Amino acid sequence: MARKGEMKRQRKALKKRAERQKARAETSSLSSPSPSRSAIRRTIREAGQWPLLECLIPEEWQDTKNILQIVVARRSPQGQVAAGVFLVDLACLGVKDGFPAVFSSQREYEQRLRRRVTERQKVIRADLNLAAKIIREAAEYAARLGFRVHPDAVEAMPILGDANPDACEVPIPLGGPGGKPMYIAGPYDDVQSIMNHLLRTLGPDGFHYLVPLEGLGEDWDE
Repeated sequence: MARKGEMKRQRKALKKRAERQKARAETSSLSSPSPSRSAIRRTIREAGQWPLLECLIPEEWQDTKNILQIVVARRSPQGQVAAGVFLVDLACLGVKDGFPAVFSSQREYEQRLRRRVTERQKVIRADLNLAAKIIREAAEYAARLGFRVHPDAVEAMPILGDANPDACEVPIPLGGPGGKPMYIAGPYDDVQSIMNHLLRTLGPDGFHYLVPLEGLGEDWDE
C-alpha cells in the first residue's frame, strides 16, 4: 500500500489523465460538420503537403505520468486548415487515441479546436520533427508491449507529412519508474482487459499500475 502522500499524488495523476481524455472526447467532434469521413481522410492525405500552421505539445510532455494531447495543423493556400490530434501515453499504451479534423478557415480552427485544447492544458509550440518523434517512439514502445495505435489516430497520421523524427535529437522518455511500463487507468479504458494483457505478457512484477478499486469511491491503490 502506498503512503498517504504518494496516494494523493497518484489520485492527482489519475484525475489529470481523466481530464485529458475527456477533453479529447469533447474535441473529437469539432471539425466542420459538412465533410464526410471519407472526405476528411482525403483532405488529411492532401494536407500532409500543405505548409505547417503550428504544432502544439504539452509544456510538461516529458513527464510520462501525463497523457499528451498533440496537435499538428496545416493550412492550404486557399486558407483551409487540416489538423491531426493525437492522445499519447509515453508510459505504456502509446498512441491510444486521436482523430483528424478539417476546418474551412484558420479562424474556425482556432475557435473550435485550438481554444478547447489550450484551455485544458499548458501547451508550447514545438518542432514538427519532435512531435513526430514523440508519436513514433510512443507507438513503437507500446507495440513491444502488444498495444496498437488507435485506428482513429492512424487516420490522422498523414498530417505529419514530411516530418523526419530521425532529425530530432531530443530523447523521448518512455515507461515509468525503474524503466518498467507504467499503466495509469483512463476513464474510457477497458482496465480489466489491459491489466490481464500486461499480466500475461510481463508478469505481476514486470510493470507498475495505478487503477481505481471498485467500491472505494475516490480512493486508489498502486
